[in-house]
Amino acid sequence: MTSLQNRKVSVVIPNYNYAKYLKKRIKSILRQTYPIYELIILDDKSNDKSGKIIELEIQKIKFRHPALRVQYVGNDENSGKAISQWKKGFELATGDFVWIAEADDLSRKCFLEEAMKGFEDPEVVLSYTESSIINSYGLMLAPNFRWSRDKEKTGHYKKSYIKDGKKEIEEIMAIRCTIPNVSAVVFRNNKEYLKYLDEALKFSQVGDWYFYAKILENGKISYNKKSLNKFRIHAGSVTNNSKKTEQHRREIIEMHQAFRKRYDLSKKILTMMENEIDRIKP
Repeated sequence: MTSLQNRKVSVVIPNYNYAKYLKKRIKSILRQTYPIYELIILDDKSNDKSGKIIELEIQKIKFRHPALRVQYVGNDENSGKAISQWKKGFELATGDFVWIAEADDLSRKCFLEEAMKGFEDPEVVLSYTESSIINSYGLMLAPNFRWSRDKEKTGHYKKSYIKDGKKEIEEIMAIRCTIPNVSAVVFRNNKEYLKYLDEALKFSQVGDWYFYAKILENGKISYNKKSLNKFRIHAGSVTNNSKKTEQHRREIIEMHQAFRKRYDLSKKILTMMENEIDRIKP
């Protein structure tokens, strides 16, 4: 085990049209009990008041937190994909670790301190906590996401754990994306991940799943069962668009095929994968 004292964390806030959430989001990051090394705010060509709010918030941050590195980078054109903003964040981050804190989500003040504990094991490449679910107004809808990630009720998330990444894939992540929200994740900063993010851009629905799985091929995962991230679900965000659903289904099938080739999956997991496909119908 290694000491994490003074290890630098770069926080990336990717934003697109979340002006009304930005102030609270930034506040939830600045109040973390684990010190922040740098704050990078990205805007994907928002058409609301995001730009003005970000500029004002940065002025306040520079006055109140003069030691904090802070920058604002806006796009000239909308990228259309969250993964492209994740990639830009990793390109700009200079800290030892990267936390991609989505602009509309929130976090408890001890989130980062708890997530960083996972990295006491030097082989951990990705550490995340459980998430609660909130609505557009910040009201809690569910205390955790375990029911969604473990539909088969295997009990995988009953306890916090550190596990080999490949084993995690073989035991549950081969079925579905089991990390529901990037805001709950802290990554080691590895510029080799830029290649995986480039590859993830070919997906429109499961790029995050692809990225997590590629990282975990070469390290351990840490899971903290405390719900310290607040994942915001917006009304109308889930639709019955048949074309989108069919695309999602095709991409899951592609991921499943890749897992079958690369891993020694049990018959039980293979059956669960087939059942997952059957659940997704236009």
